[in-house]
Amino acid sequence: MMDKEADNTGAMVESQPIERLLLDPDNPRFGNPSDQQSSQVQILDRIVDTFGVEDVLNSLAVNGYFPAEPLVAKRIDGEDDLTVVEGNRRLAACLIILDDPRAVHHQAKTKNSRKLWEESGFPQIDPVPVLVLDAGQDSTTILSYLGVRHIASTRPWDSYAKAAWIAKVVEDSSLSVDQVAESLGDRSRLVARMLEAYYLINQLQDTGQFDAAESVRSGRGSVTEYPFSWIYTLLGNLAARDYLGLSVQRPEPNPLSKDKLKCGRDVVVAMFGDKSQGRSSAVRDSRQLGDLARAFADPRKAKMLRDGKSLDEIELVSRPADIRLSEGLENILTTGRELIGVVAEEELRQESARVLEAQAVRVLRVAQALVTALRRHSDPLVVQDPPDDNT
Repeated sequence: MMDKEADNTGAMVESQPIERLLLDPDNPRFGNPSDQQSSQVQILDRIVDTFGVEDVLNSLAVNGYFPAEPLVAKRIDGEDDLTVVEGNRRLAACLIILDDPRAVHHQAKTKNSRKLWEESGFPQIDPVPVLVLDAGQDSTTILSYLGVRHIASTRPWDSYAKAAWIAKVVEDSSLSVDQVAESLGDRSRLVARMLEAYYLINQLQDTGQFDAAESVRSGRGSVTEYPFSWIYTLLGNLAARDYLGLSVQRPEPNPLSKDKLKCGRDVVVAMFGDKSQGRSSAVRDSRQLGDLARAFADPRKAKMLRDGKSLDEIELVSRPADIRLSEGLENILTTGRELIGVVAEEELRQESARVLEAQAVRVLRVAQALVTALRRHSDPLVVQDPPDDNT
């Protein structure tokens, strides 16, 4: 009979053999739910390749499995095996050290870790302590172990993984978004914004409005194609919400109405760019997201964003005309003085000088035309003859 003891929530911590423990195919750290892995071998490979296990391997080989760090697993009705929902990296490391068939593609790691395990006197790895959650157990139990551990503590998941997990809790349990937020001590509506961003980006991908593979901006963690945190940061701005037609209601799947899907595309392309269209991101970094949201509130600026203009370009052409003219003229003066110095200090071939003189004359004509245009504003009664083309 397996050793069992209840933890302080009433859930049972059991000593379970490694062979009965399954890696979780719905691990929120895997990113897009449509990209799930089907077999235990594939899941282990992805954990190793994406998140790494070297630190865990070394710790297990030298110290064995710490009893105070139980895995958390779900028991499915009618099945003997348990699916691990917390501690998949640790389980993957155990499988590698024990040369489990699921670690077939990691023989080099198995060989090195088993050598260290042997040198350390084979500290216990199998069986391991597991906090077992029964199928019908209250969802707040898993909230207390995963939510507090990975969303509100020192062992955080990245933002997409958090959002994916929150969506799963809301969809698979009787808990509301508000109850999840309350359980996690969220007072800033971060839980709601992350969930809304998760629903939004999935809707845009499902409807073909956004292809993550074409994003110019890269992300980290579960989703490396684009920075997911930018989405829920932008959704905190009322101007962006108005452009997207988002209400202040609780987040729900497919938050955009059909007529706002293209607006959603406008926003993500402006943030992340689109390699297939040769479009760069309209912002330099996340500090410009507030300015980007406000730009979408101005129809003229929104059109320039859709036309592929960067936020810097839009701000430049949107500045008052007198400031733009003053700065431009000052730049011309500075450049002109520098060029006069070059002519005074350098010897020029006669042929080159003639070509450059023709260019300088064209510059002079433009300057005369600018003087004429400005004079019409400064003194409309003054009539200025147009520049002579033969000047």
